[in-house]
Amino acid sequence: MYIFILLGILIVLNFIDAYLTLRTFSKKGYKIEENPILRVLLRDDFRKFLLFKIFDIFALSLIIYWINIRNDDFALYLITACILLYSYIDYKNYKEFNRLF
Repeated sequence: MYIFILLGILIVLNFIDAYLTLRTFSKKGYKIEENPILRVLLRDDFRKFLLFKIFDIFALSLIIYWINIRNDDFALYLITACILLYSYIDYKNYKEFNRLF
């Protein structure tokens, strides 16, 4: 049951990342994105960026759920690492967002 709560937290963090990236993108342009794949998607069309973010979190959630079926402990460690990583990314995006506005 914990895995679903943690997946929910991960999904929220992913959407916060997308929101802050798009808000910063609207002021500073696509070069603000540090990920080269997402930078290209932002340059082409922000909808491609959003679709990729949705696909990304969907795929990650499926992988973590599949791992959870096989090994609860490893899935818990993995999702905790992902949450920490997304928290750090959101923190950096928030700092950049506040610097611009």
